[in-house]
Amino acid sequence: MATTSVSAGKIVDAVMEGRAAIPRDWALDSAGNPTTSASAALQGALLPLGGQVAGYKGSGLAVAVEILCGVLSGGAFGSEVGWLRKRGQRAGISQTFLAIDVGRFMPIREFKLRVARLVEMLKSTLPAPGFEEVLVAGEQEARAEIQRLSSGIPIPRRLWLTLALAHLGISFSVMLFRGSVFPSDY
Repeated sequence: MATTSVSAGKIVDAVMEGRAAIPRDWALDSAGNPTTSASAALQGALLPLGGQVAGYKGSGLAVAVEILCGVLSGGAFGSEVGWLRKRGQRAGISQTFLAIDVGRFMPIREFKLRVARLVEMLKSTLPAPGFEEVLVAGEQEARAEIQRLSSGIPIPRRLWLTLALAHLGISFSVMLFRGSVFPSDY
């Protein structure tokens, strides 16, 4: 999960799909100002969970993840990591995996029953205004998998064009698409 208000992929998707605007609480531009421009967000930084109001909570979670994944592993952390989506730029990604032997805490059957009860509690909660239901981790992805297995995977027009050109062996650093400059790195 992203420790930011939205994953970088959402901003890249906005650019790929030709959507110029993003919500104001997603990112900062390169000067550190809140932005609604998807392309400016790619040059800036993502805001932490909680946005501008309670971002300190998201920042705290992000620092804990950096300690586990970067500092503890001996890998890159913070600005050393690099940008994940730029060709030719190394991304020093580090990871930490934790394995918990649930059986040392309680019988597995009891654990599964307790998790099912928790999910039932969460699913029976009233959804926030504007939402139809409460979703639990993985539920949205499982639904997307079923949909994509039956209907295919949606690919933004610009990505499709980039892939088609690459397949034909055509490469260039900037494409002109509908009158706007589109960096081929995205």
